[in-house]
This record gives sequence, structure tokens and C-alpha cells, in this order.
Amino acid sequence: MKKVFALVLAALMLLSMAACSTGGATQTTGTAQTAGSDAVTAAENGKVTPKIGVAISSWTTNAIFVDANRRIQKAAEENGWDYQSVTLTEDNMVNTIENFINAGCNIVMIQANKAPEAFSAKIDEMLDAGICVIEYDSEYEKDKDTFFLSLDNYDAGYYFGEVVGQWCNDNIDGEAIIGLGNRESNETFKYRAMGIADGIAETIKNGGVKLQVETQPGTAEGGMKAGEDLLSGLPDMNVCVMWNGGSGAGAYEALKGANWDGALFSFDCSQEEVQAMLNKDILKGSVNTNCAEELLFILEQAVAYVENGFEYTEEQKADDGLVHHYFVPIMVWQEDAADWLLTD
Repeated sequence: MKKVFALVLAALMLLSMAACSTGGATQTTGTAQTAGSDAVTAAENGKVTPKIGVAISSWTTNAIFVDANRRIQKAAEENGWDYQSVTLTEDNMVNTIENFINAGCNIVMIQANKAPEAFSAKIDEMLDAGICVIEYDSEYEKDKDTFFLSLDNYDAGYYFGEVVGQWCNDNIDGEAIIGLGNRESNETFKYRAMGIADGIAETIKNGGVKLQVETQPGTAEGGMKAGEDLLSGLPDMNVCVMWNGGSGAGAYEALKGANWDGALFSFDCSQEEVQAMLNKDILKGSVNTNCAEELLFILEQAVAYVENGFEYTEEQKADDGLVHHYFVPIMVWQEDAADWLLTD
């Protein structure tokens, strides 16, 4: 898949959103019940304005989310959405939902990998009020259905590991000595590293993962330390694999600074990673999930739902994939990196 195709798809999505949006974003306040009931009434009268709140961890530090936020802001301006976003932490989970409710949001996208009981109760409160909830990356026990967008982290990791293992088979003479940066402390992302390790083990013919280190957090700073720790603990490492884009970008700087000449692989295909691949040196490839486009896609579906009087559209009833949606990972290789460089 090429960037041109992805941009055309995103453009079509935005045109579709513009066709059903009413423009003129406004900021409202009120209780959860008011936010939900007023939105339903407005939708029935054809006057609804999508009021979107997004709360995702690493929203301002993970390169792919920074890019996604920029694109959503642009879409909001073009389509008349009222849009706000927050970097979600374990400390602000409950307050974030309360703030979205009080701001009159009728669509809320929320993520939390370690959700306290009170947080889950707030999700139920939003659903009871009629607010359209999009669960990103984590689902909770609840009576009412929600929109859902996620990556199957184990399967995506396994795919990544298979690709890396096959690359080693094709390009390394002798043993592949692999260092892996994981996120063992995270209840969601630890499965990605497990999948990576399993995919490599099932595919590689000579070698394997010899050392794993925690990248905490999954930022460039965390990746730099992980890269340094891997090289220190595994001096003969000739392949390095990082679990996400932030850590991959950091490991790239650390390993280049150490004049390491092995092969680095990463996950997310952020613009930082694309720029690194354009240097044609150690970063050989990165997995792309089209995160920004997928976030826009699920928001478009939520807007359609709200504007349909908080009812699924006929298309959504016929295709559950429009409501419960999963990323599809693909590997972007160094030689194709220019196709994924954003110019807008």
C-alpha cells in the first residue's frame, strides 16, 4: 500500500464527513444526561454538531498520535466538528470523562490499559446518557454496545516477528543475534512483544532473540536507553527490534551514535521513522497500521451514528467491521519509505 492511496482514502473519508456535517462548531456545557438527550433531539432535527473528546495515553509524546491529532484537528476544522483532546494518564482518567461530559461531548474516544473501577463506571454513565463512546485499544464489561477500534497486539507482533525472522534468513550469513525492546509492564502492549518473539522463533532458521529489555516509557528517551542497554548487554547484537515508533526512533539515535552497523526494525512507521529510513542506513523497516486514517475512519462512523439519531446506519448494521474495527499491519521497507513521507 502506498501513501498516495492512503491519502486518497483519507480524502474520500473527509469528503464523506463534510457531506453529513452541519459545520459551525460550538462549545456547550451540561450534565451527561443533558449532553445525550439534547444530542439525540438535535440529530432528529438535523441540527447536530459533532462534539468530540479524545483521550489517549501518549497522545502528545508518541509520534504516530501527534500525527493523528494533527490530522483530526484539520478534519475538525474542515467539517465543523467541535474537537478537544487530552493525554490520558492513570491519574486523570475519571476527571477526563467528567470534563468531556460537562463540555457537552456527544462522541468520546477513550483509552486506558489499566482502568480503575471508577473509570469503567464513568463509561457506563456516558453510555446511559446516550453519548457515543469509542473504546480504543481496550474493551470493558458493560451492558451497552460501543464503537471499538484496536490492534490485535499479539497477532500484529507475530506478523512483525515473522517478517523480521524471514529478513534474517534472507540477509544474515550466520547467526542472527537479536535484541528486543519490549513493554512488559503494560497490560496491553506486552502481548505485542510476546507476538514478536514468537513470530521470530517460529520463522528464523539460525539465531533468535537473545536479550529483551523494558522500554519505559515507549518514547524516544525510553528507546535511547533501551538501545544502549541492549548493546551493552548484547555486544554481538546484529539485529535490534523495538516494539513501537517512539522507542524505535530513540534506539535509532542511540545505535547510530554508537556506530552500530546492524539492522534495526520498528513498529508504527511514524514520520520520525520514515525520515530515519530515508537515510538508507540501519533502520530497515517499520510496521504501519495507518493509525491516523483508522482513527479518522472510526470517528466518521461515530459521526454518522450520532447524526442518525444515535442509531446504527443501515451500512453499520450490515457490516460490523464499521463499528468494531481492527487495524491491519503492513511492513514498510526502507526502499519504500519516501512513499510514506507526509507533505501536507
